[in-house]
Amino acid sequence: MSSDADPLAQFGIDAVDLRWTLRDIAGRRSFNTDHLAKLIELGLVAMRGDAPYLTPIGQDAAWGKDG
Repeated sequence: MSSDADPLAQFGIDAVDLRWTLRDIAGRRSFNTDHLAKLIELGLVAMRGDAPYLTPIGQDAAWGKDG
């Protein structure tokens, strides 16, 4: 994934933590709730009721797929 296509590239080393949070959400594991608002703002995560889920862009960002 190029840095232009990676919505997390702007966060530098913090992108690693954000990417792991995406993967934790996808795996329905405990996750760093401090990251949730930022991931929603970026359009990578949305809410269904009280449960977060990855948007298609979030899925690509979690696993580094080219868009």
